[in-house]
Amino acid sequence: KLPRTFDDLLNPVWKGKMVLDASEQWSALMFQIMGKDKGVKYMRELAKQNILLRRESNAMRAQLIAAGEAPMDIDSTLGPVADLKKRGAPIDWITLGPVPVVTSAHALAVRGPHPNAARLYLDFILSREGQRAVLNVGRQVARADLLAEQAAIKNLELVPLDPRSGESMDYHANLTREIFQQ
Repeated sequence: KLPRTFDDLLNPVWKGKMVLDASEQWSALMFQIMGKDKGVKYMRELAKQNILLRRESNAMRAQLIAAGEAPMDIDSTLGPVADLKKRGAPIDWITLGPVPVVTSAHALAVRGPHPNAARLYLDFILSREGQRAVLNVGRQVARADLLAEQAAIKNLELVPLDPRSGESMDYHANLTREIFQQ
């Protein structure tokens, strides 16, 4: 009975049973996956499904799903769901096609007081050992040599948010507000 594709979410059986953080990042990722015209059409159809719009964190929305607030969060992330599942919560995570991914970044301050220490930190956090430390706190990593250790994402088609989409986030925010009438 679970949906298998994004289009399956348009089935009337899911009306009023979904939670979504309709953010500009989600909108931008849907455009990347579907293309602009199909993405706008899809979001307009999805908005007719009486989606419960929530602006909480992924972790909070996962807790709401596990508590029975709604059967499904459209834009959930693996980490909080996996953590709750490990603790026995009645929750699981599936994908509906290409998986939208918002990456996290590491950066250095331009005029930091200890630039060499900052460079050493970046060298470490991007190394195999550093990325394994990131894995150990329940986050996913993009290192190809660590994908085998991430069974939940190993065979998925991951679609990272295009960094250039930052230039059009105001457009995505306004469009998403208009479509979902936030």
